[in-house]
Amino acid sequence: MKPRRVFELLGMFFFLAGLAAAQELNCEVTVNIDNITSGQRDNLRSFEANVKKYLNNNRYTDEDLGGERIDCSMTIFFLSGSNDRYTAQVVVVSQRPIYKLNDKSGKNTQVTRILDDRWDFTYLPNQPMSKDDYRFEPVTSFLDFYAYLIIGLDLETYTPLSGARYFQKALNICNQATASSYANGWQSQAGSYSRFSFIDELMNMKYQAFRESFFAYHFEGIDLLATQSQAGQDAMLKAIEAIADLRKKQNPRSILVKIFFDSKYLEIADGFLTWPNRAVYERLSAADPSHQGTYDDYRQR
Repeated sequence: MKPRRVFELLGMFFFLAGLAAAQELNCEVTVNIDNITSGQRDNLRSFEANVKKYLNNNRYTDEDLGGERIDCSMTIFFLSGSNDRYTAQVVVVSQRPIYKLNDKSGKNTQVTRILDDRWDFTYLPNQPMSKDDYRFEPVTSFLDFYAYLIIGLDLETYTPLSGARYFQKALNICNQATASSYANGWQSQAGSYSRFSFIDELMNMKYQAFRESFFAYHFEGIDLLATQSQAGQDAMLKAIEAIADLRKKQNPRSILVKIFFDSKYLEIADGFLTWPNRAVYERLSAADPSHQGTYDDYRQR
């Protein structure tokens, strides 16, 4: 084989390898169809595989993630179906490695866990899925919304306020959705989770302190626990109390703060087991009263 041809083939190999590594998500998708009829189940035979392929094969950013993908999962529970229109409840979880100095510690931190109980959409058997940020489509736009949210939150655990452009993309999808016939779950819901309420708080300058504390909790807190336990705990506690104080000042029913504590309370409780004074769990209960029972249990250990 001529040398030039060898270089061409090598160049193509590395180009394709780069494309394969360029996607941001490593998403596990699980679908539960127990609540719908057998005929509807047949129509959804390819749904799980198509969603997984869509999330993991699409490119959402121009960020250099160093070949890493964000580990996440989407568990979809179908609640009802009529003709080709369905309603579903979805649990979205993302995590990232906890670092020890510049290396992964072998442990992960759950970045967020969201229960979205109002996904309304139409799906046809073997329906093609194509990404289009400028056109609302009830299946792919929902997936894109959470992809952008996962990526933005992951970035903000490493660099403060670095997820803004992806939160804006998620907000754009919300604005498209509210003008559609699939607005259920996308519109603001006072005191309860909706996609708009969550992303609106994230983008609101009143909650910028939350995002700064969210970064500090991870980068200056949880990542230091293995090597500088006291410094990591100090940073975590400061961030936790700052987030709780923000809730008191801005909105006692903040969706953003609720999801933070729902995602983190077990990690928080475990992270202070080595704190010299068990009274710290009283401070944690004051900051996060919804999970006081867990903090009380840990206080007794």
